[in-house]
Amino acid sequence: MNPIQKNLTEIFELDKLLPEEREEFIIRVGSVIYQNVLMRALETMSDKDQNGFERILDNNGSPQEIFGFLKEKVKDFEKIITEEAEKFKNKTENIMGQIGN
Repeated sequence: MNPIQKNLTEIFELDKLLPEEREEFIIRVGSVIYQNVLMRALETMSDKDQNGFERILDNNGSPQEIFGFLKEKVKDFEKIITEEAEKFKNKTENIMGQIGN
């Protein structure tokens, strides 16, 4: 389980869902959070590290390679993941609260 999946499972208490529901949730929500994490990570990287990251993506790097690289090159990478997952959760709660009123 990659760091984003792990974080989503904890923050959204996905262990209470059926495995199929959990997987679908992670795929849908995880991609949004992954994009936000990448944007923040890229902002903190040097040009050299950004080029290295691009090479990994161009070579169809595995999720393990991608997350390993980001964890090594981005200070507080795990914290960024947690923050982005929390932001997403708060936004969705606010939206759902507005819909319910």
